[in-house]
Amino acid sequence: MKSTPWAVLAALILTAVLCAFPAQPASAQAPAAGSDNIFRVQGVNVDETAATGAAAQQQGFASAQRIGFQRLVARLTSPDERARIPAPQPDPATLDRMVLSTDVEQERRSATHYIGRLTVRFDPLQVRALLRGAGFTLIETRTAPVLIAPVATSDVPADTLALWRDVWTNGGYGQELAPITVAPDALTGAPDWPTAQPFAASAGATSVLYATLHAQGPSLSATLTEVSAQGAVSRGSVSSQVNGADPTALRAALQTLADQANAQVQNAWKARSIAGQPARSRVSATALYDNEQQWEQIKQGLQAAATTLISEIRIEAVGRQGALISFTFTGQLDQLGAELNRRGVSLEQGPQGPVLRLVQSQGAQH
Repeated sequence: MKSTPWAVLAALILTAVLCAFPAQPASAQAPAAGSDNIFRVQGVNVDETAATGAAAQQQGFASAQRIGFQRLVARLTSPDERARIPAPQPDPATLDRMVLSTDVEQERRSATHYIGRLTVRFDPLQVRALLRGAGFTLIETRTAPVLIAPVATSDVPADTLALWRDVWTNGGYGQELAPITVAPDALTGAPDWPTAQPFAASAGATSVLYATLHAQGPSLSATLTEVSAQGAVSRGSVSSQVNGADPTALRAALQTLADQANAQVQNAWKARSIAGQPARSRVSATALYDNEQQWEQIKQGLQAAATTLISEIRIEAVGRQGALISFTFTGQLDQLGAELNRRGVSLEQGPQGPVLRLVQSQGAQH
């Protein structure tokens, strides 16, 4: 009979190398670092005027909570249900109780004006109770990162392209169910998988979505083309209008484009998730390392991946140079390998089953 990962470390465990350094009990579940990420809404822009700067800031924070909640509802529910079920409209006191913190990413203020980009973190238990009580079925399953390449046609000015990249970078899309990662600005040109593949590998993605900006007077549009090893596929287009001649109006129109494109990505993932795709699988793996520091880095990599593909991490046993780990993952094995590699952990298929090791060249990312 072919040996299993559990047999690989049996000798270690049975010959007293167990607990060479502190080990978790076999029944313990490793904490999922950042497991509340989907309840954190980043990139919430507010612009408020009041009699005093303090009052304007207070209004800005209240607006951020309201906008953040609306974005969170859209994140966790399907478009079909939102079309049928009225979304809850919590009063300010209820909303304030649901918010764990409101943090400033960037702000400008004057005697009567407050402009800010904020992050609002919500209480998962209260949000779930409110939405389920309203009749919504929550979707909380995440997938591997989606790498976005914000590019533009040659006639788009360089400063407009820079702004196009900026709205993606600071739009808060990294906390979505299909987390958006923005490709480095070195990835340019027309959609092309051989060019994009190294960038996808670095991001733990198996494809790249090119968002190509077009501008004709006040009309803006972006064509979406996904490239992967299977070829190029059109993902449609989005459009918006620039209502004004100042940079603020241009940014708002570009933000609208990015929001629409992000919604398409998220809704496509939700449709697959609701339909039962992708599959969830349970993996039993052997983690190999040279010392306690490497073991800690492997655990940190797994915990970081718990914000996307991995859940229900269990450390079954630990030895001096190896551990037995099991976890559930969503998606395909190549997606799992790419995401773990992005977190600094390699996944190999050994003779006895999956093997986890630290990627020595980059260390664990978190």
